[in-house]
Amino acid sequence: MMKPRTLGLVVVGVLVAGFAAGGSPHNVTALVAGGTEMMLGPWTPGEGAIGPGARIRNWTAQYQDAVVGPAADLASASGPVTMNCNLDATLTGPCWGTFEFENATGTWLGTWLGTFNFATGAGSYRGFGRGHGGLKGMELEIDAVYPGWAFAGPNGPVGYIYSTVRKSGR
Repeated sequence: MMKPRTLGLVVVGVLVAGFAAGGSPHNVTALVAGGTEMMLGPWTPGEGAIGPGARIRNWTAQYQDAVVGPAADLASASGPVTMNCNLDATLTGPCWGTFEFENATGTWLGTWLGTFNFATGAGSYRGFGRGHGGLKGMELEIDAVYPGWAFAGPNGPVGYIYSTVRKSGR
């Protein structure tokens, strides 16, 4: 079985090679990048505690997305994430929240929605953000998968992300 880190590197390689085969960035409507997402510090609890049947609200933590590919300079960013979850008896449930990621170009403000298991840390989410500052007029889509221990804290396991940046439809 392929190790998660190896799998992530293979996915990034395929993304970069696939874009290169598609032509010049001037002829495309979207730029892509793939890489990792890492938690930079522990969660700051809001309301509720993790447990069977729990409802947690407004938990916050700092995250960093580090991607490679044509969209790397636009999509690599870091900042606070807010999380809310409704957990079942197995500590699994839908989770959602907001993010505010900054980089040298501007800020992404967005929302995300996914499912996580707090016993294993495995889960996935999809995020959508709108650009501000130098990113104004752009949209960011993030698809992320955490193979396990998503909530391990700084320097712990990471999630693998695929980001797409495109001009806004607005």
